[in-house]
Amino acid sequence: MATNVRARWAPQIERDYFLAFLALGVAGVVLGFVPPSWARFNGLADYPAPITLQIHAGLFLGWVVLLAAQIVFIRQGNPEMHKRLGLIGAAMIPAMAISSVFAETYSDRFAAIHQPGGQRFLIVPIFSLGLFLAFTTAGLLLRRRSAIHKRLMFLGTTLLFGAAWSRVTEPLLMPIVGNHGMGFFIHRFIMTNAFLIMLAMFDWRTKGRLLPVSVLGISVTVGAEIAVTALFHTAWWLGVADAILVYFPGP
Repeated sequence: MATNVRARWAPQIERDYFLAFLALGVAGVVLGFVPPSWARFNGLADYPAPITLQIHAGLFLGWVVLLAAQIVFIRQGNPEMHKRLGLIGAAMIPAMAISSVFAETYSDRFAAIHQPGGQRFLIVPIFSLGLFLAFTTAGLLLRRRSAIHKRLMFLGTTLLFGAAWSRVTEPLLMPIVGNHGMGFFIHRFIMTNAFLIMLAMFDWRTKGRLLPVSVLGISVTVGAEIAVTALFHTAWWLGVADAILVYFPGP
């Protein structure tokens, strides 16, 4: 009986969860990126935005708009348009990856000059971009398996929304928890992990269990967060970051 009730309500639960996911993610984008973007617009940024950074920002905003459109079409019962827009998303992913590499390395080269040691931050976008690419690419390849596809796209976009939210949680929580060990883990990844908890709850509400794809995605993400936390302040990683950045343009 419980299984039948869950199956009957699952479509509406799924739609509501993805709408909540979008709303919480957009809130992070607004709170995390609008203030620095407004400062840049008014000439108050630390450095002029190179074209790669402008493209990077535009593409990631486009991804959020595309996600919103996809969710709306599914809620309206229009899966065909959802699939067509998916082709745009498939084309955006490599462009997002390339623009991210040049935008992030430019920013970290600036940090290396004006805030020595700041270039160690490079490990954070490597983490978020790498997992975003892995999850979304797998999601596109498995798009005919709906349950797996939607969870992989959820996981991939979680990395973007988590990065946006970290711009809010870092200045709020760092004075309280610090910037080393568990303190770094908390202020940097607290909202990413909140989204992962949301995914687990989504599985329990709709399937009565965690699906293997969710278990794998959550485990990989949290494992990578632990690795980033362990490496961030090491001298070894600082040397690796310097070695990577010499191959990219900067200020």
